Amino acid sequence: MGVYIFTPEDLIRYGSATEEHFEVLKNAVLSRKDILVVGSSRSGKTKLVEALMHFIPDDWKVAVITAYGEFKPFKPNIVVIDTQFDRQSLEGRTSDVISKIKALNPDYIVIDTIHTVDVSRIFRELIDDYAFIVTSLALTNDIKDEVRHWLRISGETFNKFDIVVELRRDWRTGMKKINRIYEVKDGELRAVI
Repeated sequence: MGVYIFTPEDLIRYGSATEEHFEVLKNAVLSRKDILVVGSSRSGKTKLVEALMHFIPDDWKVAVITAYGEFKPFKPNIVVIDTQFDRQSLEGRTSDVISKIKALNPDYIVIDTIHTVDVSRIFRELIDDYAFIVTSLALTNDIKDEVRHWLRISGETFNKFDIVVELRRDWRTGMKKINRIYEVKDGELRAVI
């Protein structure tokens, strides 16, 4: 049996998102907005990113930076750059990833919560030239501070994101859902939905 990739329709059917959520997110993807998906462990960050990738046109190239084979290239336009801890230094691995991204010249770069490369350096060098979809842990309600901590990015870099999607997981029931979608305006999070 293969790995099942969730679609937007699946997440709507299971109550994890609404049609209104996906309308906002589809428009953001097609406008090449920088999107940040945040939540606790097992809140559905990767599943939401997989669903969002269904909105990316087939003629756009997507580079997915992940570690240890955690993200499956389910469309031909997805190129996975798989990193893992090895004998190479963090700076060396990061330089390799940046070189591969520049050679591919993708329409979107997806970073799925990894600690095997220097994510802050990738942003510093590439965020002005490429669109990003990024996942990050956020264990408290202070989303901006949490993301800055986990991704090791500055407030200035955080403010370059256009959309933040906050996920919640109900620990009693296991239900995962979009809690809120924010726009980043003037360094502040403003609820859209």
